[in-house]
Amino acid sequence: MVVKKLVLVLVGLFFMGSSYAQEGTKAVSQYNEHSVSPIPKYEQLYKQRIWTRIDLEQKQNKGFFSKNSELSKILMDAVRDDLIQNIYYEDSLTRKMSKSEFFERLNKFQVDTVQQDQPLYENDYPYFEGDIVEYQGTNYISQVDDNLNYAPPTNVDFWELWAGEQAEQYFPTDITWLEVMEDVVFDKRRARQFHKIQSIKLIVPGKYSVDGANYYVGVFAYKDIVEFARANPDRAIWYNQYNSAENRNIADAFLLRLFHGDLYKVENPDDLPIAVIYEGSKKEGIMAARWLEMQMLEREHNLWSY
Repeated sequence: MVVKKLVLVLVGLFFMGSSYAQEGTKAVSQYNEHSVSPIPKYEQLYKQRIWTRIDLEQKQNKGFFSKNSELSKILMDAVRDDLIQNIYYEDSLTRKMSKSEFFERLNKFQVDTVQQDQPLYENDYPYFEGDIVEYQGTNYISQVDDNLNYAPPTNVDFWELWAGEQAEQYFPTDITWLEVMEDVVFDKRRARQFHKIQSIKLIVPGKYSVDGANYYVGVFAYKDIVEFARANPDRAIWYNQYNSAENRNIADAFLLRLFHGDLYKVENPDDLPIAVIYEGSKKEGIMAARWLEMQMLEREHNLWSY
């Protein structure tokens, strides 16, 4: 009898341990690590991933693009100051780029790093500002016009060491598009639909890029942006153009969805944008995007009866 009870206790402990191990596994796998306040999978009745293009030059998005507080500038400064250390190549948030690679991608063109031969310095020649000469094996650049009879090393007001060709970079005001990737999730426990932003991509539109094509600079995890914004409220400001007493933190502005964008892509097996799926004119692409937005609203309404 004692042996039988002992066997029953051991069997019970075995199943109890298995149950806890299984629950522990679920606790790790049920949450999206890139979501802020993630909804566990067992509470999700429906989920759909969407991509939205936001034009920061539109009037209703000006809060994210106020002068000297452009979101692109805020993020660039945060990377420069090591307040945001994770930058990615793709919105899958798997392949990281380094800080130096990020700033290289801001260059409008590639710089030839090969040292270029410059003309030798000549006495009695009136050099102009920006002229580059070689003097005693070192290159110097003139700082003034009519620079005459002053050899390069004599006066820094007239000559400075030439550091080489410098690449022109995109300004923060050139990065006027955001591509926001988010999961639209219907939480069956709260009977409500939520937008869970995953990543934000910085894009230079064709009208500002060198070759006329849309050029993406880098991708940031939304969770990293929120952590930075909460820790630096004096830097991450959404500007209220109608009442500056109601300026918001960038994280709150996204949480309250104080932006307007156009639906660019909805997850599909071929990973194609809406405009490509619904081939036709630009007008038809916009109409298809609006129709899909209405479908999502209708689905949320219908799921209330679940």
